[in-house]
Amino acid sequence: MVAVMSRAYWLLVFVVVAAVAAECAETISLADLPKHATEESQLTLPDSPAFHLKAKVFESTDRHNDNHNAEIEEYWVSPDKWRREVKTANFSQTLVVNGNQTSEQITGDYYPNWLRTFVNAIFDPGARLQNVDLTQSDDTARLRWTSPGTLAPAAYDGREVCRRFSRTVGLAPATNNVFSTYCFRDGLIESVGVPGYDVDYGDYKKFDDKRIAHKLSQWVEPGTELGAKITNLTELAAPDPSLFVIDQPSANFLTTVILSEAALRGLAVNAPDIKWPPISSGKNPGTLSIYVCVDRAGRVRETYPLNSDNPFMTWAARQQAMNWRFQPTLYNGFRVQIESILTFAYYATSVPK
Repeated sequence: MVAVMSRAYWLLVFVVVAAVAAECAETISLADLPKHATEESQLTLPDSPAFHLKAKVFESTDRHNDNHNAEIEEYWVSPDKWRREVKTANFSQTLVVNGNQTSEQITGDYYPNWLRTFVNAIFDPGARLQNVDLTQSDDTARLRWTSPGTLAPAAYDGREVCRRFSRTVGLAPATNNVFSTYCFRDGLIESVGVPGYDVDYGDYKKFDDKRIAHKLSQWVEPGTELGAKITNLTELAAPDPSLFVIDQPSANFLTTVILSEAALRGLAVNAPDIKWPPISSGKNPGTLSIYVCVDRAGRVRETYPLNSDNPFMTWAARQQAMNWRFQPTLYNGFRVQIESILTFAYYATSVPK
């Protein structure tokens, strides 16, 4: 009798738990997953609580290399009232928004892509997910994925939803495919990899009704990975009004514009042909693409590898593209930083083995 009652009891418990879980589970379609993940983890949405955040950026593969050290701090009250400070050894930005006025103070001549990537990843993680339709991906065969269709949060435990998209870049006859990959776990953003932006999100912690990634990593090139860690995230109960005072609104802001490859090449004032080194292995001939970042004076300041038939040739292209010069680009009458993809067809002499 006791055994029968015990089995009945646990059966009842199971039924109740299952019913509650079914009632609480929110069904999320694959198409809605990017929007859902953004709303779950973005600090700066209109309904978000006021906060104070501090973060540090460092090179995780070589802690003794301080070329990528940075500090980020933000006091945020609402989308139209906040103060952000970003500092490195060579660059700083203080950006204050108060109502319809904005003030920007900068030191240094270049806001590096790697730093802007972390700033965007922390405060606007959904920016790169806008208009992304996971149901229209090109290739899932090589990625971990769950069944398409509707997904319940419970189904995310220990599992990933990853989708990859490809697009053709370059100018004929030198064309290539580059890829964008989006991965989610537990209904949250796990990684976003697109040209010029490659970030992993981890160590999610509760903040009010949101879950915020406290550790981020960024792949820069083979052998170099950067990390960012949120060291403080607290509610801002009584913000100091002086933090948001703007004595003189700015008329010009440091802006980065992404151009097409044709537009970038059209701005070249000194872009000698790449001299391809001899190779002893790998595909030859082939194609490759790189991502280039140009400062307001027209100098190439950063390059990132993209899809390539031969990594050694990518290295050669990146090294030589650093010496290219472009005409300074104007946007709304002011010089801007520019970024784009460059694609090359290479052919090298073979070194006898």
